[in-house]
Amino acid sequence: MLTSSSHVFSRASAFTLMAVLIGACGAPLGPIPGGALDGDLTPWPDDWLHAEECENVLLQTNPIEPYSVTIWGVGIDQAFYVGASKRSHQWAQYMEEDPRVTLEVDGKLYRALAERVIDPATTQLVADRFVTKYDMDPDNLDSDGAFYRLVQAP
Repeated sequence: MLTSSSHVFSRASAFTLMAVLIGACGAPLGPIPGGALDGDLTPWPDDWLHAEECENVLLQTNPIEPYSVTIWGVGIDQAFYVGASKRSHQWAQYMEEDPRVTLEVDGKLYRALAERVIDPATTQLVADRFVTKYDMDPDNLDSDGAFYRLVQAP
């Protein structure tokens, strides 16, 4: 006979197993990381105006064992920027170890190279774009996070 505590445990176990299986199969699902993004590569755009209406994008890091996440991003000219609230996030660490990434915006895949933004003027420009696009409190950007510039991979 199932007790309510064993019933809760079995639901939690089932959810965990489902999350692991989904994450291992491909794209991330909400906050649950995924694996390799699937689709055809698209030529790098001249600008990112088409991305302004996309709230979330997908980012695949670690090409050897793909790890993908759902994240926010903004385009500025020919570069696309993503932000990590903490540089200790797994995906951010992977990008700092190997800059090769795949970006999915509105169902289109782009091959890119990532670099951490360290220039204060660029950091402020990107922060301002994030605050505007996502209606963020600028104080939320004061942390141990970082912005990353994605540019077309050769």
